[in-house]
Amino acid sequence: MIAKSTVNEVQVYRNSASVIRNGEVELKEGRNIIYIAGMTRTSKQEDFVLSFPENVKASNIQIVKIDDIDKDIERESEKLQKQIDEIDHRIETCNLLIELRKTNGDFSKRTEISIDAQERYMVALSEKIMELYKQISDLEDEKKKLIEKMEDAEKEEIKPLIMAEIVSGASGKVPFTLRYQETTGRWRPKYEIRYKSNDEPLEVSMKAQITQDSDEDWKQAKVTLYSGNPAVFQGLPVLDPVHVSIYVDPPAFKGRAKAAGAARMAVMDGACCEDEEECEEDGMDNGAPMLAMSRLKMDEAQVEEEETMSAYILPELKDILNGTDGNIVVLQSFSVPADYHLLSIPRVNTKCFLTADINEADWPLPTAYASVYIKDLFAGEIFVDPDTDIDKFSLSLGQDERITVVRTELPRKTQEALIKNQRKQIRASRIKLINNSKDTLKLLVKDQIPVSTDKAVAVDVIKLSDGTLNEEKGEITWELQAEPKNAVELELSYSLAWPKDKKLSERVVRS
Repeated sequence: MIAKSTVNEVQVYRNSASVIRNGEVELKEGRNIIYIAGMTRTSKQEDFVLSFPENVKASNIQIVKIDDIDKDIERESEKLQKQIDEIDHRIETCNLLIELRKTNGDFSKRTEISIDAQERYMVALSEKIMELYKQISDLEDEKKKLIEKMEDAEKEEIKPLIMAEIVSGASGKVPFTLRYQETTGRWRPKYEIRYKSNDEPLEVSMKAQITQDSDEDWKQAKVTLYSGNPAVFQGLPVLDPVHVSIYVDPPAFKGRAKAAGAARMAVMDGACCEDEEECEEDGMDNGAPMLAMSRLKMDEAQVEEEETMSAYILPELKDILNGTDGNIVVLQSFSVPADYHLLSIPRVNTKCFLTADINEADWPLPTAYASVYIKDLFAGEIFVDPDTDIDKFSLSLGQDERITVVRTELPRKTQEALIKNQRKQIRASRIKLINNSKDTLKLLVKDQIPVSTDKAVAVDVIKLSDGTLNEEKGEITWELQAEPKNAVELELSYSLAWPKDKKLSERVVRS
């Protein structure tokens, strides 16, 4: 016999799921050969666990296909096909009866029947034919349902079966439990971050999207989610150090290949002459906005800390449907204290970003994407990565248009010192930040100067406008207070000196 089982519990990990099924099998006293259905084609067939009560002994357990088992066992699809064939016969009979009654209703060659009798027959004929057509319609509906069941049965019959040899001390129904790993089950966290004002903490809701493609629905199952770690992603713009050194000509190539090779080397090394700057300036790409999650009130999960990960036990039984975009459930909600400021890195991006600095200890959840809302307005999507090597990490809450930023590169001044046989260039830029709002805003502004990696190249600071210099990275930081309807101006200048018979090489070092 083939014993069926139903999903009772699902333990979903970040990239797989443990499925626990329950069922029962009819045993006779003594030796029994049983077949248990329930495993999927996408399961790890080598990792299943089959459990019976202690008084039942099982042996010779293995995975088989339905084609390998006893031919005397009738398949479910075969039973359904017989029912479909029977319905086809009944439909055919109804059609024959309709034709027969229509033939009997032809009185063109039958003069012995009175007009009254003919009229009574025709009235009755209409009712009988309508009844037969109604029977055919009902049979067609029943056939359609049976065909759907047969297709489902055929899908089940190509799934693996577990064959077990069981010795039972008594006859009767015996319960069993089947556990296996489902490779298509997974979940991913998704945050919903809400900012109200600089005086209030961030409101954070951690949700989970659960998906599976096992070709069956997990109906009314107890669901527990276990935590994991996704890949790291940087959401805010970054100032990468610019290294300057003496430019070295690439190896010579013949003919057209020489020019092509030199062009490739120039792109790779970022080589440029002293009067040009080819450092790439990248804008921040926030990606396409995602649809806002529903704000319907949902019960949160029960959180339990286990030895190596957190467990989120979902309230009530859940339906995890096959092949959908996933069930959305709320795992945890909390408030996070944050230090807010506006971040501007005009060399990389002339936009300002509302930024929240958060203590890593105040964020107990794993890395994940987050939808950000500013006073209930969707502001975009970011990636939250609290797993840093520092005590605090920064979240970008989106672009802030209260500040207008203008960065201007001033003309470069180049001169040659004959005694030292050097060429010297002075570079300068101005940054103007205009506060268009009625509030005093806290600003963090960053810019940079090159970092020399060659003793022959000297970089000297001329003016920083009270900025703080990180000499290792060449990064300058200003912490400012922008008054309402006022502008703040900063000026940055530095000099570069190198042998005049050499070319200068500049390249951005990506983090």
